[in-house]
Amino acid sequence: MFERPLVELLENLTNSQNDDGWDRYVLLERCLTVPKLDLDKFLDELSRSFGTYFIPTLQTFILHLYNKYLRVIPNLNLMNTSLDKFTSMLITDVITNNLQISDIPGFGEFLHNCIELLWWNGSKDNNMLTVNHIINAILDSDGVFGVLISENYGRRCLRRILFDFNMIIHIEQEKLLKAVDVVAALVEKCSEHKNVSSRLSKGFSVCKACTTLLQTLRSQSVKQTLLVNEKDSSQPILNDTVRINNKESKKQHWSRKRAVNNIPNNSTFLSTEHEQYLDLLKMPTPQKPSDLPQFLIALEKRKINSLQVLIDFLPCTSCHKQALTYFSRDKYFLEEELLSSDCHYRLPFEFNDDDKLGPWDILLSEDTIKDLRQLESSHEMIRAVMKKLGQLSLGEWDRHELRRTVQTHTIPVYEIELPNSDGLKILWQVDYGFSIRSNSLTQLVKIWAVTANNEQIRKILENLLIVHQVYTSKHLCGVQQENEDNVILPMTFEDEEETKSPENGLNSLIDDDRLLGVHKMLVTNKFVPLSRNLYKSLALGGFNFTFQVSKKEYEIINNPTSAIIIGRSGTGKTTCVIFRQIASYLNRRLCKTSSNDKSFNIRQIFITLSPNLCHRVKEYFNRLRESAMLAGKKISMTQFYEYKRKKEEEEVLDGIDSMFEEGNEEDDIPNSFHELADHHFPLFITYDKFTKMLQETYGIKSITKQRNLDAENIDSYDKENFYQKSSYIKTTNFVDYKVFQRRYWHRLNCDFDCELVYAEFSIIKGSNPEVDFLSREDYKNISIKKYPVFSYDRDRIYDLFEKYETEKARNGHYDSIDRTLAILRLAKKKALGGPHIHEVYIDECQDNQIVDLTLILKVFDRVNNIFLAGDIAQCIARGSSFRFEDLYALMYNWERTRVKINHSNVDINPKRFELDINYRSHNGILKLASSIIDLIWHFFPNSIDRLSREYSKVGGPQPVFYDEFQKNDLLDREGSELDDDCTLRRVDGDENPFIEFGADQVIIVRDNEAKKQLKKLINKAGLVMTVFEAKGMEFNDVLLYNFFTDSPACRKLYIITTLL
Repeated sequence: MFERPLVELLENLTNSQNDDGWDRYVLLERCLTVPKLDLDKFLDELSRSFGTYFIPTLQTFILHLYNKYLRVIPNLNLMNTSLDKFTSMLITDVITNNLQISDIPGFGEFLHNCIELLWWNGSKDNNMLTVNHIINAILDSDGVFGVLISENYGRRCLRRILFDFNMIIHIEQEKLLKAVDVVAALVEKCSEHKNVSSRLSKGFSVCKACTTLLQTLRSQSVKQTLLVNEKDSSQPILNDTVRINNKESKKQHWSRKRAVNNIPNNSTFLSTEHEQYLDLLKMPTPQKPSDLPQFLIALEKRKINSLQVLIDFLPCTSCHKQALTYFSRDKYFLEEELLSSDCHYRLPFEFNDDDKLGPWDILLSEDTIKDLRQLESSHEMIRAVMKKLGQLSLGEWDRHELRRTVQTHTIPVYEIELPNSDGLKILWQVDYGFSIRSNSLTQLVKIWAVTANNEQIRKILENLLIVHQVYTSKHLCGVQQENEDNVILPMTFEDEEETKSPENGLNSLIDDDRLLGVHKMLVTNKFVPLSRNLYKSLALGGFNFTFQVSKKEYEIINNPTSAIIIGRSGTGKTTCVIFRQIASYLNRRLCKTSSNDKSFNIRQIFITLSPNLCHRVKEYFNRLRESAMLAGKKISMTQFYEYKRKKEEEEVLDGIDSMFEEGNEEDDIPNSFHELADHHFPLFITYDKFTKMLQETYGIKSITKQRNLDAENIDSYDKENFYQKSSYIKTTNFVDYKVFQRRYWHRLNCDFDCELVYAEFSIIKGSNPEVDFLSREDYKNISIKKYPVFSYDRDRIYDLFEKYETEKARNGHYDSIDRTLAILRLAKKKALGGPHIHEVYIDECQDNQIVDLTLILKVFDRVNNIFLAGDIAQCIARGSSFRFEDLYALMYNWERTRVKINHSNVDINPKRFELDINYRSHNGILKLASSIIDLIWHFFPNSIDRLSREYSKVGGPQPVFYDEFQKNDLLDREGSELDDDCTLRRVDGDENPFIEFGADQVIIVRDNEAKKQLKKLINKAGLVMTVFEAKGMEFNDVLLYNFFTDSPACRKLYIITTLL
């Protein structure tokens, strides 16, 4: 008869929903009767998989063994020796080998129950060896004693071992003294022990007295030993004697001899404090050197005896946090300490008090940054400009003649001409916006240009005339505040009203080009606050800087806990993620906490589905980091010019080959988390790379395949190959949508839409992370509002799902959810290992399945926080059943579990932020986008999250639709087929019939097949990308080519016309 492996029995007990005791009975009987080789194999595997997955089950199992009220096997005649042996092996082979994870919840309780079971079940003499082994292992492992003694069950267990079982007499005295020091240090640093009983207070005082006296007397004993040695060595043999003739030398000789012979025979070397300690201990003062050894032994014994009283201070949550911090500072730095310190999420280029600027915030436009960069060669000129900007910040405008008006239509625009600068001018105005330092809407100064080019100034002034038309009447007021020192102060507004109104309407006669220019100045323009860091970084060639953000964005960046950021395209989600990441990285890297003077190196991981987006985010982060690091450099002028010369050479070399090829960057990243080192962080990876690293880390050789798809038995899987290192799983067996459509769809033989069915399969197998897939009944009962597409055909869909899974298993294929579930099963049993990860950032999270995000949360259950950003309306992953409601529920449960795992009192509710201001597109495009969202809501209610309607601060031209588009429309101006210059002829009779395509333009197609066909047509004339490739990219002009023609929906799209 085939007998299941013990580990399978334990897993079955772990996953059992209705345990009637029989599973425990079978497991116990097998553990007590199985051959030693099988038991050793089971314990070895258990030792390697020991953690949060098995601990609850083992805890229940052990609890039932010795609980007289809950007997698992009432009629089984078990020999106590077998149970003793099993329990002893469990302690020595599993618990002892996993003391490095003694911080996980349940470890102390499991240890306590095992010790109790062992002690009361068998021979005390035999079991004493096991108990002695475990207590010595705990004392020998750095930090473990402190972790266990400070929590409830661990303290109870150790107290039993040391005092009730009297194991304290079998432990080396040196180990016991260290244990006392550990407890005393925890109690002394803990604020919770201010008001304690007189017994506890006296016990701590006794321990402190013993410690202080031991340190002093041991030091004195060493000094005396040295003197005695010197005395012995002062009696040389005859051949070494030297006649002392010098009178002074004779004096020194006899003085040293008297010092040796007259070693203090009283307590003159003890201070008043020491004498008070002796009175507290009621111990006599040692009168002569020969008394010291015995006196020190007595002190050590008194100190060890104080341990029994000190333990009564515990358990204590605050002490436990201290112990955890010492045990692994990488995992447990004190949240309260960090939140109350200066290590908050300050952006590297925001205003700093050390900048010594005045009350006015100075914001530099993108054009101004470019102008200043052109002045790099003239260090003195940059310094002169910065001086004027500093005067503007002080508000002493009239004193320094800073207000020469050049335009006074609605809002004055001023210029400052710098002396001896060949006409260099600073163009500025008073504007309004969110101020980080005052955390309010306030007046501030915007610098539009620093240039001597009068034509550039003229164009800016013309555009500003239009820009000022969108200001509300409330904010057209001038500067009115002026104090008695003739210093002008900014006005502050209490409300959060926007300073500009897109509905005010710009002049309808303004042409599209001018309107786009205004859009650039008002919406896409990024303003950088003036700061000392900005000045230093600019002077050293810094290229990218964190810019001014809105109040809501700054709240997101400074949120200390996990968060979900939701917003449509262009609302600043990715900006918030990157700025939060760079702020946390720099501040945690540079700050020092009061508990540890060492710099804290934070390890961050950024994950997204799109390789292009991952690459762009990494590049942007690295440029921000480099610019911030430049601001912290301290170099001489000679070093400065040498640095600039080398940087210019590097830029020339980098420009030779700057094309990004997918996959090249990830080749430098190790294939396993165990191989990661600090220099790999921050780590930027795609989700595909993330799963491959997990496969290698957990040693998965092949993805689990279902044997029989049975709704009544959803756990019938082939086992993964545990802990067996291997190469990645063959991607030729991987089933994505294309493979599904090509190899499986025609075999399913149905009249449904392929893409919709593929997406529905992910609901059955990817929407509930607690099971591998939904049963037929569970699938039929899920909310119609949440998943309305096949609400009346769910039986047929489930039939198709069963056929697909059966066929897939027969072919040895697997899909993305199979891969995720295989990894997730192992992740539940064994911690990730490798360097501890502190923060995780996930962008475009809607492109993942809920089960994918479950895997990420499970693997990173020790991180400090996770940031997720996305928009369900931007989902580009075929087969995704993602919903933010499900994600929020998942995050909430994850945080509740982490409170126990991380011993944290931090707010468990993840924050949810919604962004609705679009900083990329104008209202001409946003109105089209909003209408599409409305269509989705009309035809697919509740399929996406309903958010506030997004808007921009300025209007813009409406998108152009090219009807009956033909190949001949893609012609150059001479009528030949496109080669190097891509132009597009419009069909609506516009006077300027051609749109040129260059670096800021892109043609987006539906899939790779359409991309290949179009590239054959236009050669290299324009940039062609699929929707997936263009994810997160920004362009000035976008052409959607044959997007409806290539749609699998075909004529079904005409249903939209019913709403017109």
